[in-house]
Amino acid sequence: MIHLITARGKIAKRYYLKPAQISDFKSLMRTITSGRVMIISTWFRSDLFYQSDESQTEAVIKGWALHASAEAAEPTDFQVCEGDELSLTQYFQSVNQMARNWYKYRLYKKAFVYSFSNDQKNPMAQTIVACDQHLTEHPAIKRTSLISSVKEMDNAVTDDTFSLAMRIIKNQTHSN
Repeated sequence: MIHLITARGKIAKRYYLKPAQISDFKSLMRTITSGRVMIISTWFRSDLFYQSDESQTEAVIKGWALHASAEAAEPTDFQVCEGDELSLTQYFQSVNQMARNWYKYRLYKKAFVYSFSNDQKNPMAQTIVACDQHLTEHPAIKRTSLISSVKEMDNAVTDDTFSLAMRIIKNQTHSN
């Protein structure tokens, strides 16, 4: 079952994770939830999706606070949704609303692309992208897709790929 925890406003600023922190944070969240995790983190909004049979909201928020070096917040300070349909519905309704502010939407899309490109095989991330692609094809939705094209993303060089390539070059462990 998919669960969604959204941090907005002051809480989002406190719980913002820089791109370099996300990989370690996802590992911690996978340990807590025993499932898949996807986080989109910006200074004005962060969305954390996790898969778990039962709600792990309190443990997830405590781990998030620890990793972000933030004071612990109450679960009531976040928007929490449990269940696939409710989580995805709430998420896309809020994304559609956020798209009215082109600046924030552009920053959010950049964070989304980063998150997706570093974990393209994540079934939860693929579900979110597929829903987004389907929704933005509908004439009533007046926003661009979070990801231009999934085919383009397959060929994108991610920061992890670049880092690995640089380590190989630096250590000269490659062969011709």
